[in-house]
Amino acid sequence: MSLAMEDDFGIVYVVENAQQFWSELDDILTMPQGAPPTLRQLDGMMSRWLGICGIYHELYLQTPLQLEHAVDLLLDSELWAFHSERMCENLTETAKTNTDPHAQLVTFNVLLRYGQRKTDFFRAQKRWATLVPLLMDHTLVEIDENEDGVIEAKLRLVGVRLLYEVCRWQKLSVAELRVFDDSFIDYLFDLVEQTRHVQDETFNYSVIRLIVAFNEQFMVASIGDREQSGVEKNRVLRVLMRRLGSSKTFGENMIFMLNRAQRTPDDLCMQLLVLKLIYLLFTTKGTEEYFYTNDLCVLVDVFLREVVDLDEDSESLRHTYLRVLHPLLTKTQLKDVPYKRPQIKYALESLVRDSRIHDINPTTKRLVERCLGGQWCVQLKKADVVSRSSTPSDTVAPSRSHLGLPASVDGVGSGTPGKTLKSSRSAENLVAKGVNGVNGSKVTRVAAVRRPSNASAGSFSGVATAAPSPSTSKPPIPHPRRKGTASSEHVDRLHVERPSHSHYLDLSAQSDAGGELSRTKHRKPPPAPVTVSAPSSPAFRQPGVYSAPPPIPPKRRKPPAVPARSAAHATVFETIKTSAASPLTR
Repeated sequence: MSLAMEDDFGIVYVVENAQQFWSELDDILTMPQGAPPTLRQLDGMMSRWLGICGIYHELYLQTPLQLEHAVDLLLDSELWAFHSERMCENLTETAKTNTDPHAQLVTFNVLLRYGQRKTDFFRAQKRWATLVPLLMDHTLVEIDENEDGVIEAKLRLVGVRLLYEVCRWQKLSVAELRVFDDSFIDYLFDLVEQTRHVQDETFNYSVIRLIVAFNEQFMVASIGDREQSGVEKNRVLRVLMRRLGSSKTFGENMIFMLNRAQRTPDDLCMQLLVLKLIYLLFTTKGTEEYFYTNDLCVLVDVFLREVVDLDEDSESLRHTYLRVLHPLLTKTQLKDVPYKRPQIKYALESLVRDSRIHDINPTTKRLVERCLGGQWCVQLKKADVVSRSSTPSDTVAPSRSHLGLPASVDGVGSGTPGKTLKSSRSAENLVAKGVNGVNGSKVTRVAAVRRPSNASAGSFSGVATAAPSPSTSKPPIPHPRRKGTASSEHVDRLHVERPSHSHYLDLSAQSDAGGELSRTKHRKPPPAPVTVSAPSSPAFRQPGVYSAPPPIPPKRRKPPAVPARSAAHATVFETIKTSAASPLTR
């Protein structure tokens, strides 16, 4: 598809593909060689560039990146470098007189891109005073949000962005702000709600930026006006108070913008503007609970991150966060919802800590002390003092429940012995009434058998060698004899030297000079195992009676014969040649 364009000099341009389109743009912006160009030639170059971009806009400048590249070609050319002021005047007149929406779109993008490079361009009040009504007209156009790529939607977006830049860099007077009446501000809030489901959030966020910029302008313009109250002077706040229940998307997206802000100059400025409007909402009667509680919790998370992460160059932004944090915690729903209060307290204290290492900004210190002086922090400090002054016995019960132990094991000397832990059978858990010594002192049974070693209970030689009481001692339980093994004698001797290896040791101690024996509750030993044997052999041996081990069988002198080969009626046997040398031993 090819379109033809004829300029003021009678030159016809026919572009058939994208490569030819970009080549034509380069040729148009190339300054003629030889004599310096006249003003008419310079204006003609600007007019041809704008005309070819407007005609082929829908073909080769469909995406914002392509349009931005075409604008950068103009701003980087010699034409703009040496004649930027005259070119700006030409574009301003073209924007006011040219009714072609494609040409207007290209013109507004050139003005926006140039103003972003040179911010003084937005400070020219006389130039923008005539363009602001035109930009408002493009913003007020009703557009179906379901239709993508329409030229009116693109004009509306660039119009909103230009209005934001003008309000950002200029200081408008009360008379100049009258053009932005209540109906226009109310329509901007409607745009935010209407575009909340649009996948591309660029336009929605651009409108929010414009609203917070208007709020800043009304705040500054009404500083010297003492006749009206703050709400009456601020048109943005007044309109928002009338529609608190129908502008929830505006508040939600403001918090999202703060959460997604980067460290770029544009985002830093946006954060300041948004925080100022949030501060007004928190401190104005009737708007303290404008945000949802969940959104306030997200806002606290953003504050915790930004207050700590901001560098020293952004100290003014940190001060703004601290100014807003105090009413956030004392005026909103968070005064009754203790959300991350210890973390907030720690973050605030970290800002004024280590004053010997680095200088503390006096404003930062004052704002931190204001936040820490809130009722939420006073209650938190009182709770900390109470928790520190309380003793462990008041707060922690002496129980083993944290270890998963049953309550029965805590009762020492219980009538029912523990069935889950072996420690209930150890010497420490045996309650003894004590025995009277020679001097009448009471010695506990545990102390009598305890040894300063890491050995097991079965290695208590003192218990094994203790002389039993003639009245209460019991004969040792005979151990079954292991028959038919070469180690039977060794095993029996071990049983004699160590009378018991069982956990059911009788740790009874004998009192001196016929004293009364002190008994301890313990489990009865299990019945001795019964050895099933022949009638002639007893099941148990008497202690002290030892039987000799069975004799060792004699060695076989000859290996048994094995069949070697079979004959017809008989089998011939041969002996195994054990004396033959093995190949592995060679």
